[in-house]
Amino acid sequence: MDWSALSAIAGVFGAAFVAMSVVYLGLQVRAGTKATQSQTYYLATAALADIAAVVGSDARVSRIIRTGWDHPDDLTEDEFTQYSYLITSFLRRYENVFFQYNEGLLDKDFWHGHRENLLWSYRRPGVQRVWQDRKYGFSVSFREFLDRSNDIELYTPGSRRI
Repeated sequence: MDWSALSAIAGVFGAAFVAMSVVYLGLQVRAGTKATQSQTYYLATAALADIAAVVGSDARVSRIIRTGWDHPDDLTEDEFTQYSYLITSFLRRYENVFFQYNEGLLDKDFWHGHRENLLWSYRRPGVQRVWQDRKYGFSVSFREFLDRSNDIELYTPGSRRI
């Protein structure tokens, strides 16, 4: 066997090893992407659960939210201030979910369920009042989504209370 043949064989093995490295790298990137998506899903769910826990664990706060949604004028000034901060926090969390979905880190199924909750809440009179005061503190894309969302049909029954 001469040097040319050995060189050709080495070239074939080298190309095969490069191809295997690229495949391995692709598998690692895919696994990393899945891990990132899983972590994003968990963090988004936890953030939304946290705000629900804040509201659900205190009867006074629950009353403020329930009253504020549909009858914000029935709240005292201090209660409306508290309501505004809670709704702003609620909307911030959904802004993050919206961003993560648009970046491809959350899937359509996750987004559609949470979009339904967001839009049902967004259409409440009290949330509208807070939104009009605070919307310019949110990202342009989130503002545009919410401000154009009246054409999105909701599947939530009209009897929904919370």
